[in-house]
Amino acid sequence: MRTFQLPAILLILFIVFASGCNGPELTTVEYGEIDASQDPVQTPYEQDETFTITVKDGRFSIKPLAEYKISAVVAGKESYSYGWSGKVAPVDLALAWGKIAESENTKYVSFSQSDRWYFFTYKPEGPFDASYISRHSANNHIIPATENVLKAVKSVKEREKIIFEGFLVNLTGTVEGQKVSWGTSLTRNDSGDSSCELFYVTKVRIDNKVYQ
Repeated sequence: MRTFQLPAILLILFIVFASGCNGPELTTVEYGEIDASQDPVQTPYEQDETFTITVKDGRFSIKPLAEYKISAVVAGKESYSYGWSGKVAPVDLALAWGKIAESENTKYVSFSQSDRWYFFTYKPEGPFDASYISRHSANNHIIPATENVLKAVKSVKEREKIIFEGFLVNLTGTVEGQKVSWGTSLTRNDSGDSSCELFYVTKVRIDNKVYQ
């Protein structure tokens, strides 16, 4: 009997240990369906506060401009590792809300990402036009507030509903003696260059699981 129990116990311990090392650590649980039908909530941030991020050969100051909370469907996910921007914001998420988030409408729109941009194509017979899609989707450069938030962001899957909370921010810093900057959009009505959200994320909800 002992001969069969020991390997089983060791296997369970290995799975628990591996999950703890690779996946995010659960902070709390929140119930209720994630409603991705509404626009993101953005509130001006009045405090004179900055966060500091230090990476190899670089130091950055993060200035919050607005508190930001978004409930959306993940329409695309792209990871980046090159350059200082890849260290600061290692994941971009294309997020969609409103009618685009409804499962029966996903067949009408396709999203893709490349070089910190996102793109969409749509079928003209669908229930919305390019203007609607542009105003109800956005590419988000994710700056994780903690390592646990980063693990949670990396774990999200396309078509999954999420809630992210944090701040829209501007970034300034120095990398190998050179000054750099990165700014955020503060509206969902823009497009083209500088229209992406630079999103300092402090809280992630996936299904009913919350990570901070």
